Amino acid sequence: MNAQKKNLINVIATGFVVLVVLSLLLFWGRFLCVVRHISNRPWGSSQIIIRPSGLVPGEPAAKRAGAVEEPLFARYGIPDPNEPNFRFSSIYTAIDTPLVFSKTIGAFWDIVAEIVPYYDVNERVYYWYDEKNGSYVCLDKPSGLIVRNYKSFEPNDKSVYRETEFYAGPNGISEKAQPSLGRFYDPIVTEGWATNRIGLYDKKTRRFYLIDFAGGRVSKGLQLAEGDRREPIAIVGIRNELSIVSGIGGSSPQIWNAEKGEWEQRGVVLPGGDKSSQGYDFTTWDWTYAYITVLDKTGQIYIYNTSEQSLAKVGYLPMPQSLFMGERQNDVAMPRDVLAYWIQPFYAVLRLPGEGKKAGRIIDTKYLGMGVACVSREGMAMAMDVFDPNGRMVYRSDTDMYSESYGSTLATIDLFFLENLQPAVFGVASYLCGDYFEPSAGHRALFILPNSFVGMLGRYNGPKYDRQVFLPLLMGPSLILSIWLAFCVRKDAAIIGLSGTAKTWWTAGTIAFGLSAYITYRLTRPKETLVTCQNCGKMRRPDMERCHRCGSKWEIPELTPPNWRICD
Repeated sequence: MNAQKKNLINVIATGFVVLVVLSLLLFWGRFLCVVRHISNRPWGSSQIIIRPSGLVPGEPAAKRAGAVEEPLFARYGIPDPNEPNFRFSSIYTAIDTPLVFSKTIGAFWDIVAEIVPYYDVNERVYYWYDEKNGSYVCLDKPSGLIVRNYKSFEPNDKSVYRETEFYAGPNGISEKAQPSLGRFYDPIVTEGWATNRIGLYDKKTRRFYLIDFAGGRVSKGLQLAEGDRREPIAIVGIRNELSIVSGIGGSSPQIWNAEKGEWEQRGVVLPGGDKSSQGYDFTTWDWTYAYITVLDKTGQIYIYNTSEQSLAKVGYLPMPQSLFMGERQNDVAMPRDVLAYWIQPFYAVLRLPGEGKKAGRIIDTKYLGMGVACVSREGMAMAMDVFDPNGRMVYRSDTDMYSESYGSTLATIDLFFLENLQPAVFGVASYLCGDYFEPSAGHRALFILPNSFVGMLGRYNGPKYDRQVFLPLLMGPSLILSIWLAFCVRKDAAIIGLSGTAKTWWTAGTIAFGLSAYITYRLTRPKETLVTCQNCGKMRRPDMERCHRCGSKWEIPELTPPNWRICD
């Protein structure tokens, strides 16, 4: 291997190490800026509270689809000054800040393991597991059957568990795994605590099923016809995919009981419904599985009516705010467009009044609407839409992406300049390829930064003129730094006598890779001590036959030994 090839390999290896180390330092710097930004945001900038919900009949409808000025009574539970003895229903959600950090750096796997809705163990996909007694519901992948296993105490001996296990397939339920039960090929199911009933959709056969372990039957439902472009990817249960949304909650209407000195839940009275004093309860869970909420890959949300076997469009994923949104602010977001989402249907449930074993049994369930919250790819903003039973949006509220607090503003500025320390070539790649990265993967990126300011501009679908104006501004510090470092490299390369080809490559590489290329150059540049040229007076390299500044030869005076010696 000649010296030239050896030097090239040394430069490439050194450059790669420098690039990785610098990118890691910048990654943690950006992460600390995100921490500072979120920590300095004012209270409420990551939370949304809508009151009244706009879903309960008899309450005022939501006033408008836009940002909400949150009143004090909605924030702290204090009654509305105009209605001191009555509280309207509400819907609320928030961004879970600790999970923003964990998802950003891809760590804290102990937290992740607790919120992932299912996991693979020994060829089984577990949808629900009770750590107290070991009960579970899972898919047995070899047989394609849903397994319901639960343990209970013996009636006469509370220290002994009794284990029961059922297997469910498309053709029925049995206590043994039998081929006659059929198999589910690629199922998506509801998850939660109502494990005796499970809603299921098989993506291969494109059919809905309702499994009733308590009743011992499997009901075949609607099958999507060939050519139907709808493609369900998730059935919504108590919780969704790994999410940084802390859930969507709801509170029912309440009325003040002066005699007891406490707030009491007020029954929801539906038009044409039961007029009893108990009325309907406002709840977030349909224990009867009369309705199953389905998310399509396009971001559209459907309600599957199990009794009518119909699939109706009732909402969509809202597109959260971003720095450059253009017309996309009103678009339907696809699941890959957002960092996290949460879909929460709301129901009015009527229970059987009276006393005895049957008291409290659900006898009717009505779908009221839903709240849908999405977090932007950057994890900085959230939008929540409220839809009525017909799928009409009745309210929209957004959190502020960049708050006006002093500390948060400084963190944003620091984040901008840290992003500009990345090589300019990666900035261009972030602009062009930002949409091709999964949102969560973008937070763990070292080189291409799809969630950077430049990446956000790349997803902007507004006029091209706006991009032409903002792109140089956003990449300006990076380009200026790269050009200045390239000038320094070229000047030093001329001093130490690099060839014209080498100077060109180093100049181009420094413009493209910025600070990392400059550091690589300083580490790999020739280390010879320069001497003064006798012809031009400038510094020249002693290892070259001719001066690289003036071209004169390097004349070394001949050293002749003296003809005398010193002897002891």
